[in-house]
Amino acid sequence: MNQPNFGSILDRPSNEVERPKPVPQGTYACVVKGQPRYDKSSKKQTEFVEFTLQPISAGEDVDQEALDAWSKKASGETRNLSDTTFRATYYITEDSVWRLKKFLQDLGIEEDEDGETKSLRQMIEEAPGRQVNAFMKHRASEDGQSVFAELANTAPAE
Repeated sequence: MNQPNFGSILDRPSNEVERPKPVPQGTYACVVKGQPRYDKSSKKQTEFVEFTLQPISAGEDVDQEALDAWSKKASGETRNLSDTTFRATYYITEDSVWRLKKFLQDLGIEEDEDGETKSLRQMIEEAPGRQVNAFMKHRASEDGQSVFAELANTAPAE
Protein backbone atom coordinates (compact mmCIF):
# COMPACT_ATOMS: atom_id res chain seq x y z
CA MET A 1 0.00 0.00 0.00
CA ASN A 2 1.12 3.53 -0.67
CA GLN A 3 2.06 5.58 2.35
CA PRO A 4 0.67 9.12 2.44
CA ASN A 5 3.25 11.78 1.61
CA PHE A 6 2.79 14.28 4.43
CA GLY A 7 5.67 16.37 3.08
CA SER A 8 3.64 17.27 0.01
CA ILE A 9 0.87 18.60 2.24
CA LEU A 10 3.37 20.79 4.09
CA ASP A 11 4.91 22.04 0.82
CA ARG A 12 1.59 23.45 -0.36
CA PRO A 13 1.22 27.26 -0.50
CA SER A 14 -0.36 28.47 2.74
CA ASN A 15 -3.08 30.37 0.85
CA GLU A 16 -4.42 27.00 -0.30
CA VAL A 17 -4.99 25.82 3.28
CA GLU A 18 -8.48 26.30 4.67
CA ARG A 19 -10.72 24.84 7.32
CA PRO A 20 -13.06 22.36 5.64
CA LYS A 21 -16.61 23.70 5.29
CA PRO A 22 -19.44 21.64 6.72
CA VAL A 23 -21.72 19.97 4.20
CA PRO A 24 -25.00 21.86 3.77
CA GLN A 25 -27.87 20.85 6.00
CA GLY A 26 -30.33 18.35 4.62
CA THR A 27 -30.80 14.71 3.73
CA TYR A 28 -28.13 12.55 2.12
CA ALA A 29 -28.45 9.00 0.81
CA CYS A 30 -25.56 7.11 2.42
CA VAL A 31 -24.01 3.68 2.56
CA VAL A 32 -22.41 2.20 5.68
CA LYS A 33 -18.71 1.93 4.90
CA GLY A 34 -16.71 -0.84 6.57
CA GLN A 35 -17.05 -2.26 10.05
CA PRO A 36 -18.20 -0.07 12.96
CA ARG A 37 -15.76 1.15 15.58
CA TYR A 38 -16.28 0.36 19.27
CA ASP A 39 -14.73 2.77 21.77
CA LYS A 40 -15.31 4.90 24.89
CA SER A 41 -15.95 8.63 25.09
CA SER A 42 -13.02 10.67 26.37
CA LYS A 43 -15.01 12.69 28.93
CA LYS A 44 -17.24 10.18 30.69
CA GLN A 45 -15.78 6.90 29.37
CA THR A 46 -19.19 5.92 27.98
CA GLU A 47 -19.00 3.02 25.54
CA PHE A 48 -20.22 3.66 22.00
CA VAL A 49 -20.40 2.13 18.55
CA GLU A 50 -19.64 4.39 15.60
CA PHE A 51 -20.54 3.78 11.97
CA THR A 52 -18.96 5.53 8.99
CA LEU A 53 -21.53 6.76 6.48
CA GLN A 54 -20.42 7.61 2.96
CA PRO A 55 -22.85 9.91 1.15
CA ILE A 56 -23.74 8.87 -2.41
CA SER A 57 -26.21 11.64 -3.25
CA ALA A 58 -27.84 14.75 -1.81
CA GLY A 59 -31.58 14.93 -1.27
CA GLU A 60 -33.96 17.55 -2.65
CA ASP A 61 -33.87 19.42 0.67
CA VAL A 62 -30.13 20.17 0.30
CA ASP A 63 -29.49 23.68 -1.09
CA GLN A 64 -27.75 23.04 -4.43
CA GLU A 65 -25.94 26.40 -4.42
CA ALA A 66 -24.60 25.70 -0.93
CA LEU A 67 -23.51 22.21 -2.06
CA ASP A 68 -21.71 23.70 -5.08
CA ALA A 69 -19.95 26.22 -2.80
CA TRP A 70 -18.99 23.42 -0.38
CA SER A 71 -17.46 21.40 -3.22
CA LYS A 72 -15.01 24.16 -4.23
CA LYS A 73 -11.72 24.13 -2.31
CA ALA A 74 -9.46 27.19 -1.88
CA SER A 75 -6.96 25.50 -4.19
CA GLY A 76 -9.54 25.47 -6.99
CA GLU A 77 -9.96 21.72 -6.79
CA THR A 78 -13.42 20.21 -6.62
CA ARG A 79 -14.43 18.08 -3.63
CA ASN A 80 -16.71 15.15 -4.42
CA LEU A 81 -19.55 14.32 -2.05
CA SER A 82 -18.43 10.68 -2.01
CA ASP A 83 -14.98 11.77 -0.75
CA THR A 84 -16.43 12.81 2.62
CA THR A 85 -17.88 10.71 5.40
CA PHE A 86 -20.30 11.23 8.27
CA ARG A 87 -20.05 9.60 11.69
CA ALA A 88 -23.09 7.92 13.22
CA THR A 89 -22.24 7.47 16.90
CA TYR A 90 -24.51 5.59 19.28
CA TYR A 91 -23.83 5.41 23.00
CA ILE A 92 -24.36 2.06 24.67
CA THR A 93 -26.41 2.96 27.75
CA GLU A 94 -29.84 1.82 28.91
CA ASP A 95 -31.39 5.21 28.13
CA SER A 96 -29.91 5.64 24.65
CA VAL A 97 -29.56 2.17 23.10
CA TRP A 98 -32.99 2.63 21.49
CA ARG A 99 -31.33 5.11 19.07
CA LEU A 100 -28.97 2.37 17.91
CA LYS A 101 -31.90 0.00 17.41
CA LYS A 102 -33.75 2.64 15.34
CA PHE A 103 -30.65 3.21 13.18
CA LEU A 104 -30.28 -0.53 12.54
CA GLN A 105 -33.97 -0.75 11.62
CA ASP A 106 -33.54 2.27 9.29
CA LEU A 107 -30.80 0.24 7.57
CA GLY A 108 -33.44 -2.40 6.84
CA ILE A 109 -32.01 -4.97 9.24
CA GLU A 110 -34.69 -7.32 10.49
CA GLU A 111 -34.93 -8.05 14.23
CA ASP A 112 -36.09 -11.61 13.74
CA GLU A 113 -34.66 -14.45 11.69
CA ASP A 114 -36.21 -17.91 11.52
CA GLY A 115 -38.43 -17.12 14.52
CA GLU A 116 -35.44 -16.07 16.67
CA THR A 117 -34.90 -12.49 17.84
CA LYS A 118 -31.43 -11.21 16.97
CA SER A 119 -29.22 -9.39 19.44
CA LEU A 120 -28.15 -5.84 18.67
CA ARG A 121 -24.62 -7.17 18.13
CA GLN A 122 -25.91 -9.57 15.46
CA MET A 123 -27.79 -6.72 13.79
CA ILE A 124 -24.67 -4.50 13.87
CA GLU A 125 -22.73 -7.19 11.99
CA GLU A 126 -25.18 -6.82 9.10
CA ALA A 127 -24.72 -3.03 8.79
CA PRO A 128 -21.77 -2.75 6.35
CA GLY A 129 -22.93 -2.00 2.81
CA ARG A 130 -26.48 -1.09 3.85
CA GLN A 131 -28.07 2.19 2.77
CA VAL A 132 -29.78 4.83 4.89
CA ASN A 133 -30.93 8.43 4.56
CA ALA A 134 -28.98 10.70 6.91
CA PHE A 135 -30.23 14.15 7.90
CA MET A 136 -27.32 16.47 8.61
CA LYS A 137 -27.70 19.67 10.64
CA HIS A 138 -25.27 22.44 11.60
CA ARG A 139 -24.11 23.05 15.14
CA ALA A 140 -21.74 25.62 16.61
CA SER A 141 -18.56 24.33 18.22
CA GLU A 142 -18.29 24.54 22.01
CA ASP A 143 -15.99 27.57 21.72
CA GLY A 144 -18.36 29.26 19.24
CA GLN A 145 -15.55 29.76 16.72
CA SER A 146 -16.81 27.40 14.02
CA VAL A 147 -19.75 25.45 12.71
CA PHE A 148 -19.76 21.79 11.88
CA ALA A 149 -22.21 19.29 10.41
CA GLU A 150 -23.53 16.50 12.58
CA LEU A 151 -25.95 13.66 12.09
CA ALA A 152 -29.37 14.66 13.43
CA ASN A 153 -31.48 11.70 12.36
CA THR A 154 -31.75 8.77 9.97
CA ALA A 155 -34.56 7.27 7.94
CA PRO A 156 -34.91 4.19 5.75
CA ALA A 157 -33.47 4.52 2.24
CA GLU A 158 -36.14 4.83 -0.39
